[in-house]
Amino acid sequence: MHGFGGDPATTARALKEAGFDAVVSGPAEAVTAVGMEAWLCGGAFGLPSDAPDTMKALDVKGQRRIWFGSGCPNHPELRERNAQSYRKMAQTPGITGILVDGCRFASPASGLDAYLTCFCDICRDKALRLGFSFDRMRRDVGILRDVVTARNGRGARATLWLQSPVGVAEWLTEHPGVLEWLRFRRTCISEHFRTLSEVIHGAGLKMGIYIFTPSVSPFVGQSYVDLSEFMDLFAPMIYRNYPKRPGEACLNWELTIIPEELGLAGTPAEAEAMSLVLSWTGLAAAVPDRTIERVRAALPPEAVGHQTALARALIGPERELAPIIYVDDPAIRETVDLVRANGADGVNYFVYTENWAELVRPAMSR
Repeated sequence: MHGFGGDPATTARALKEAGFDAVVSGPAEAVTAVGMEAWLCGGAFGLPSDAPDTMKALDVKGQRRIWFGSGCPNHPELRERNAQSYRKMAQTPGITGILVDGCRFASPASGLDAYLTCFCDICRDKALRLGFSFDRMRRDVGILRDVVTARNGRGARATLWLQSPVGVAEWLTEHPGVLEWLRFRRTCISEHFRTLSEVIHGAGLKMGIYIFTPSVSPFVGQSYVDLSEFMDLFAPMIYRNYPKRPGEACLNWELTIIPEELGLAGTPAEAEAMSLVLSWTGLAAAVPDRTIERVRAALPPEAVGHQTALARALIGPERELAPIIYVDDPAIRETVDLVRANGADGVNYFVYTENWAELVRPAMSR
């Protein structure tokens, strides 16, 4: 269970009796007293209240952006503040491990311009130092924005061509800076995870990650393959019906925010745009709906099973896999069954609520 509420001793006993074996972000003493594991959870690049503009991410148009309350993932002060927070957490007695959340670049659910970051001077210097062509990245990501917003003559041709894998390959061959930008994101995020691994594993603790689903993670710099080298626990955030905007990491929001932002809802182009998004993310077969409203309301449980299977294939059989799903799911039993049938070792529920037993009982009864 992610989260904890009520009287600690009473809640811990009730969770244990219901079959839970771990609690994230609960009082360690109460959790361990009944024989469960106690985990903590920390963030990544959150901005302090007095953050200067230079800490914020810079979009491809040159505007400063805040995404998920966060700034530039390469800003050295944000990175050091983050590492220090984990050094402090790692001193907590009685915990089994720490889950890392939010360690990434901006995602589509933060909006198009916030997503198309970061092109600040810090990122430029780092890109050049690592051998990336910053100018090519910025140029081709700018062209991508033009295509998405249909602001130049390439839009119609690109939209048609990008509906097939061969079209994507052709377009990226013509605009290699987009792939370079994604590789740069991956390199930077894997680097920071390694820093946090030294802190967490150095304290003798297990390390876990709340990670984007395999269909979205490459777009935010999170690599299952890179992280499987040292991560103990993977918890893909496979929320199929999360109700609250903006819903970062939730599939129903990540797939629909940008099409909505572009004004496509209710237009003849809506179905084409959603087909494109679902094709790119490999979800076209699992998600039959092609409207923003229906995809936003909920993805089928089969999509959760599909993402679980992909995660298992990426991390191999040795790493622990416990997807985190939204607890208030009317199809929770089917969702959990598909998670388990597709290679998960367990299930993490988000988030603790007073009526948790009523919500998860259908999934736990056999």
